[in-house]
Amino acid sequence: MEADPRAPVEPITFAGGVLDRYRHVCTFVNGGRESDAVFDPFISQGIDRGDRLLYVVSPKETATPINRIRRLGYDAGDLMHRHRCEVHTWTDTYLRTGEFDPQDTFDLLDHLLLDPAAPQTRMMCDMGWAADRDGVAEQLIQFEARANFIHARHRHVVICSYDASLFDGGFIVDVLRTHPMVVVGGMLQENPFFVDPAAFLEERARLAAS
Repeated sequence: MEADPRAPVEPITFAGGVLDRYRHVCTFVNGGRESDAVFDPFISQGIDRGDRLLYVVSPKETATPINRIRRLGYDAGDLMHRHRCEVHTWTDTYLRTGEFDPQDTFDLLDHLLLDPAAPQTRMMCDMGWAADRDGVAEQLIQFEARANFIHARHRHVVICSYDASLFDGGFIVDVLRTHPMVVVGGMLQENPFFVDPAAFLEERARLAAS
C-alpha cells in the first residue's frame, strides 16, 4: 500500500497528544499560562522542523504571535521574511468581503492549504470574530462541519480557538460536534462528541426543514 502523501513524515504533538489521523482541532484554552503551556511547545516544534506557522487573529492582536515567537527565542523577522510565519487578520480572512461568506472562506482555505508545494503548515485561528455577530452562528457551525472535507485532503494542522465565555452553550456543543479532536483541560483527545460531517449536515438540513 502506498503511503498517504498528506501524512506528515514525523508525528505532530499538541497539548500532550499526537495528531495523526485527524488534524482539525477545537480548543477552548483562554490566554495566560494555560495557553502558553499548550501552544508554546507546538510552535517551537513547528519552527524547529521548518514548518509554516499561519495565524488568524483579531486586527488588534497582530503583534501577539510575533511577540510569542520572540519570547521563545526565535528570530520572528527572519521567519516572516522566509514565509515561515504569516499573520492574517479576521478582516482579510473570514470577513474579507465585509461579512462572513462561507464559500469565499472555503476558497481562501483552498489557496492557503491545498497547494501541494506548501510546507507543513500549523494554522491557528482565533474564532472570536463570530462572537455577538448576528445571524452567523448557524453559518459557522455548518462551515466547521464542511471544513472537515477540506482538511481530509491535506496534511496540515488547523486549530480553531474559541473563548467559551463569548458564546452560548448550545453553540459550543455544536462546535464540539464538528471537530474530531478537542483540547479539554489542556489535554488533547479524540472528541467523543464528533459527528461525521455528512451526517451532521444532513441533521441540520432536517432541522431547518422542520
